[in-house]
Amino acid sequence: MENHSSYQLVRRYQRFKAQERALVSLPLDSEDLPYHIIDICEGGLSFRYLGKKIKTSKMPPINLYYESDLIVGDLPVKEVSDYQLRDDIVPVRRKSLCFEALSIEQQNRLSLFIERFTKPPLDRPIH
Repeated sequence: MENHSSYQLVRRYQRFKAQERALVSLPLDSEDLPYHIIDICEGGLSFRYLGKKIKTSKMPPINLYYESDLIVGDLPVKEVSDYQLRDDIVPVRRKSLCFEALSIEQQNRLSLFIERFTKPPLDRPIH
């Protein structure tokens, strides 16, 4: 029998927990409300939202904000997952997106966003 106790999931990119006012907007309708980012890395991000599942045939490019300041715009993304976290009166959901081909400028702005608007890494071992 194989021993799985030493198995560790290795991520391609290190994830970082976003600060409270780090936001993502999806221009899906006229409201274009921002959502709170849960975590983010060079490969993608996840955010939480309230209500029914956001259904789209294709995800539009997203924008990243800190408070009301646009930090990175028009990031092409693809949906990875979308599931319910809590079943309250209004359901709380988590959507995960991965970034598609980014320009050098977008990569640099994304790195800046991660550096300035996140907390210490989630994947870092605790000693």
